[in-house]
Amino acid sequence: MFWFGPHRCIVFCRPEHAQIIFTDRHNFEQSPLIMPNFDLLCPYGISLLTGATWKRHIRVMLPMFKRTKMITHLDTILQCADRFIDPNLVSCCQSLTMNIIGFIGFDYDFDVKTDSPLKIAFEDFVSYAVLIMMMPWLPRWLAKLYLKFNWKYQRAHRFIRQVTETIVEEEQNKQYETENHRPKNLIASLVSSVNEDANDQNISSGLTRAEMLDEVLLSIMAGYGTTSVGLSWFIFFLSKNPHVQQRMKEELRQHNLMMTDDVEYASPLTEEKLSSLIYCECVTKEVFRLAPTISVTTRMVTSDTIIDNVPIHSGQIIFIGLLNIKTDERYWNKNPKEFIPERFLIEDKNYHTYAMVPFGDGHRACLGQDLAWIALKLIIIRCMQRGIIFEDTQENTSGYEEKLACRPKSLAVCICFDRH
Repeated sequence: MFWFGPHRCIVFCRPEHAQIIFTDRHNFEQSPLIMPNFDLLCPYGISLLTGATWKRHIRVMLPMFKRTKMITHLDTILQCADRFIDPNLVSCCQSLTMNIIGFIGFDYDFDVKTDSPLKIAFEDFVSYAVLIMMMPWLPRWLAKLYLKFNWKYQRAHRFIRQVTETIVEEEQNKQYETENHRPKNLIASLVSSVNEDANDQNISSGLTRAEMLDEVLLSIMAGYGTTSVGLSWFIFFLSKNPHVQQRMKEELRQHNLMMTDDVEYASPLTEEKLSSLIYCECVTKEVFRLAPTISVTTRMVTSDTIIDNVPIHSGQIIFIGLLNIKTDERYWNKNPKEFIPERFLIEDKNYHTYAMVPFGDGHRACLGQDLAWIALKLIIIRCMQRGIIFEDTQENTSGYEEKLACRPKSLAVCICFDRH
């Protein structure tokens, strides 16, 4: 038990406890501390909503994030990956994943580069979002005042809003030209749902324009601030484990998937081929398991209950220590604090389902988890296909810093290429 600002919280760090909390949607709901004070910046984002309002939003958004929908975008993800290499790796990872969510979710080319205006605006926006969220004790009136008179935040917010308005306007023009078509992506679904009379009494009534714009903003932020972090950790872990890079390339050779410098002659990566790359899947799993991307998640208790003889009362805030669970040696046979993808082949093949839930679970699990999983696996495979070698350096030290998600504190690797 500990205090988080003015909130007295209970922490659970066992998979059995996580299973109870995640699967009981009647007693546990999204907590206001999931992104504290973020409603000051994006009040209608789905991550912050509960009850009938959340149901109304999820009805519009969930179909566009299903795995079956994501699988149809394999080529798009690979095309973004082929633009990837850049000296500033963390920044490059953010650019890559923003471009992916732009194409897949909005049919829009952000063309985000390290120094692009949109990238800079999001860096500023996210930095102030993190600042506000890391101070849950700050009076809301003071936080509002700070944001209102901070010219850098206001400039970033205006620029991002202009971009989201442009995305929406382009989609509206497409829909005017084409009648009676089913939404093919997130922006089409969002624009089709706009109804200024939307209300929580009718969860099928759609979204207001203000709600729709916030969902666009939050979706782009997810690509910028969280998905990219998994890729940063992949680069960090592989630079420390060259034998893993070698084994991945050996598996690709066995399936005739290594390629020359000309990407046009690459063997296509289909869903069937992805499924056959067992070791690459193990590497993806191990990145999500060991990376402290999201170290905790939180729920609010909606009615009195008991977990493992611990009484919890309605209104109580609880935390689930995701990182603690993922690295608890009681639930893993091989050293859980080491990067060992092979664990999923033998020793830890049948791990406890809730010993690794990097995206949370239950009805409030991360909406974009299928996209994040598929995108990371595709990108790391593409890096190995292209013969990239991530070499460790003295500056490439351990530790992490917390932003929207926890990213490597000092990612500094040397990038080389195999000779074909």
